[in-house]
Parts: sequence; structure tokens; C-alpha cells
Amino acid sequence: MPLFARQLIILAGSSTLLNLLAAAAPAATPPAGSRLRIVTFNAQCLAAPDTRDTRLPRFRWEIARRRHVEQVAHLVEVLEPDVLALQEVTSQPAIDLLLQVLAAKGLDRYAGYHAESQDKFAGFDIAFVSRFKPDLVGGQPLRMLSSPSGDTTWRESFSFTDENGREVRRDTALTRHALFYFDVHGLKLGLLGLHLKADPSDAYSNARRTAEARIAQRIIQQEIVARGYKPIVLGDLNDYDPDVPDRDSRRSTKTNVLKLLKDYDPGQVGDELVNAAERIVRVADRFTSHWDINENSTSDDGDVFTMIDHILLHQSLAPKIRRTFVCRLSDLKTSDHWPVVVDLKLP
Repeated sequence: MPLFARQLIILAGSSTLLNLLAAAAPAATPPAGSRLRIVTFNAQCLAAPDTRDTRLPRFRWEIARRRHVEQVAHLVEVLEPDVLALQEVTSQPAIDLLLQVLAAKGLDRYAGYHAESQDKFAGFDIAFVSRFKPDLVGGQPLRMLSSPSGDTTWRESFSFTDENGREVRRDTALTRHALFYFDVHGLKLGLLGLHLKADPSDAYSNARRTAEARIAQRIIQQEIVARGYKPIVLGDLNDYDPDVPDRDSRRSTKTNVLKLLKDYDPGQVGDELVNAAERIVRVADRFTSHWDINENSTSDDGDVFTMIDHILLHQSLAPKIRRTFVCRLSDLKTSDHWPVVVDLKLP
């Protein structure tokens, strides 16, 4: 990495709050042979009730925002994840409120970590809620990497053809991501939470998402594998995996985004990561998002249901997968996505 490359290590919240959360965070290490549950969920604009912390507010009133946090807490209460990656979180106070609700339910062994993104349009961020105390890297429990304009360490150029047939060149950072490391029974896991550019049918979005995936490749190799951790990539990837057919056979990827992420080391033969969705036996169950086309807040025949949220695990973890499923306990009042759940058997 060039010396002038700037790594932005971002953690919202005061040091006092961080210390309180860290003290409450670690649960007793689960016994060998028990379950390790990893979940990813796009909560669709999780915001604290009394703050102006998002540029695209989903709920204007405090009572609606608080109800939304309660609904997400209900999912956590039912699923009891060991590690939860959340997308479309808007602030640390939103995570703090979620933790307060969980603690009131008796689930007081969770801690939450929020990374302020570079998403200047929506202000959506990545957060992790975990029962495990994270391994600190650079003194931080959650990390986000970036480079200034002109430094290609954590930036990537891309091109696309616009609606007038002109080729346009731009560059991008990986604006919405976070790195979370932990160790359980000597199994060192490095999680890269992602929320890639939306709209898999748009030329600009597809080109930018592909560039984001190339940055993610470098992060996996240089910041996870090089540190001795097994990589897990999870989140709202906003694209389809051609190797894992989903419910809607009419839609297919126009990019190689999933291929780039799974084959993060082109110097090696084959993919290094496997999509846990392969273990969802019934193809009709392979959908994680609901595009409510007519915006009537209900499920209609013309709506689109596809799998764009994924959990990609290192091949060495594949034999440890007990089960993969998509939780259907929420509706559009909670989110237009559903949680993806993977259970691993600990070594």
C-alpha cells in the first residue's frame, strides 16, 4: 500500500459507549461441536427515533422509527444470531437502541459496531451485532478502507455506455463496507460486510458494482487472508449468482460480480468462496428481496422476488455448513429484504 494511501478507520460513538458495549459484548465461548449462526439482513433504513441521521428517511415520525427497531429486534430475538451483518443502518444511535431493546428482552450479551460509510446519496451504512468480542485490528473493532482520489489502492475505474451511446469513464470507492474479525475455538474468521450498488438491470450500476467487486477482491486478499483469517463475504450484493438459480428464472446477472467475489484470487484454480445458498434445496425458497412494483405495501403477482443477498464462505468452511435458509417472519413493514441464515458446526 502506498504511504500516502489513506485508510479511514471509522467507528461511530463515543469511547465511553464503546467501552461499555465491549464490556457487555463477549458471551462465553460456545462448546465445541455447537452451532455458529451467521446472519445478514438489509433492514431498510434503520434509524434512531430522535435523530436526523439519514438523507432518505423511510419513516418521518419517531413512533414509526421506534416500531421499526422493535421489528428488527424481534427478528434477532427469534433467530438468535451469533454474528449479524446489517445493511442500511444510518447511525450508531440506531444500533444502540436496538441493543437496548434486545437487553430488555434478556438478550444482553450482544454488542453493536457501526461504520460510517462514504455513501453521500443515501447515507446508508454497515453495522455488525455480535455475541463475540471482535479481534482489534489497528486498535479498532470495525474497519472501513478508502483512498483519496488519484490513489488506486482502494479505488477502481470503470466505464459504461450511457443512454446516448457514449462511453463514460468514472472511478469509485467501495463506499458501503465494513470488516469484522473474530476467533472462536481457534477458527479465525474475517467478515466483509457489503452493500453493493443497486439495480442489476442498469448499465451504470452494473459497471460500478463490478468495480466495487474488484476492490472487494483486494480487501479479501490483503486485509483478511493475509492476516490469517478465513474470509466470509456477506450482505446485499444486489446481483444474482449464475451458479445458484433463484426463484425467478426470468432474471439473470449481466455482470461477473459474484464470480469476482467467489474467485477472489485469480492466481489459484477454481473459486475460493462458495455460496451458502447452494444448500437451500428448494429453488422456490431462494429469494431474499421483494420489489413492490406498484408500491402498495403488499405482495402481488406482478412483484419481483429474487435472491440478491448472499453469504459466501471460504471453501474450507463448506463442510461445516449445517443449514442455510431465508427467514420469512417479516413483511414489508419491516423491510423489503429477508434475513439469510447460515448455521456452521464449530470445530
